[in-house]
Amino acid sequence: MEAVGRRERILTRKQRQSRRAYAVILPFFIYIAIWSLLPLVIGLLLGFTDFNALNGLPKWVGLKNFTTFFSSKDYLTLLGRQMWMGSLCLVANVVLSFMLALALNIKHPLRGFFRTSVYIPNIAAAAITSGVFIALLNPFNGGINMFFKSLGMDPIIWNYSQFWMVFWIIVFFVWRSAGPAAIIWLGGLQSIDPSLYEAAKVDGAGRFQQILYITIPGLRFIAAYILLTGLIGVMQMFDVVMLISHGNPYGKTDVLMYRIYRDGVVSFNMGMAGAASTVLGLVTIVIAFLVFIVISKGDNNE
Repeated sequence: MEAVGRRERILTRKQRQSRRAYAVILPFFIYIAIWSLLPLVIGLLLGFTDFNALNGLPKWVGLKNFTTFFSSKDYLTLLGRQMWMGSLCLVANVVLSFMLALALNIKHPLRGFFRTSVYIPNIAAAAITSGVFIALLNPFNGGINMFFKSLGMDPIIWNYSQFWMVFWIIVFFVWRSAGPAAIIWLGGLQSIDPSLYEAAKVDGAGRFQQILYITIPGLRFIAAYILLTGLIGVMQMFDVVMLISHGNPYGKTDVLMYRIYRDGVVSFNMGMAGAASTVLGLVTIVIAFLVFIVISKGDNNE
């Protein structure tokens, strides 16, 4: 009987601890439900309606908006451009942030200052920094073209070239995003056992060989996190396009997320905005799942 009573007391204590744990995490789940899950459900449902926010209640139209999306060359082109421009931004950010992390990991008296400085572009207001950026790109008196003129070169009209506008979108994106990614890379670099590098030096391995055979394999989980979160970020990218190019020249840098913004916020066409965002979300999930499978296979092979 005493053993039974002791078991009941232990179970009761564990139940109380479980209730306290659930009470602690409950606000977090409520926050996620309100600010993440609820908008997802609303956006999905709106995709099946004809709803203009200025003209009354939504009207159920079934798959009409999705049919319009997949039968429209415009939407499909924007989806493709979102993917390839996002891929360029993601690859550039991953590579350059990794190189930046390697530089920040070098022992230097001002190392702490530089580690703090790389995060500043991310916390600075995008509207202000993009204004400075656009001023530098001014075709007549912008800082970059003024520098070219001082070298006897002709100024470049950036806004008329898809290549250059995509290039500057990538530059601005990486300038804002490389700092946080570099800090994450840096945390991974410092978690690698220094004795591995010492043993590699004894064996005659150079700096590049150490990075190739010790650093990169040791950072595969960090790389997976940066790739997956970066993928989600670039598939939602529209603010950089809106601030730097407005989709110009002639819509050649326009992306699907910017079109969703215009459909929903400018034209109040909530039905098409919901359908397009649902398609974009599903494409993002599929790509993220494929990336996860590739990374998992790499781990299993090791």
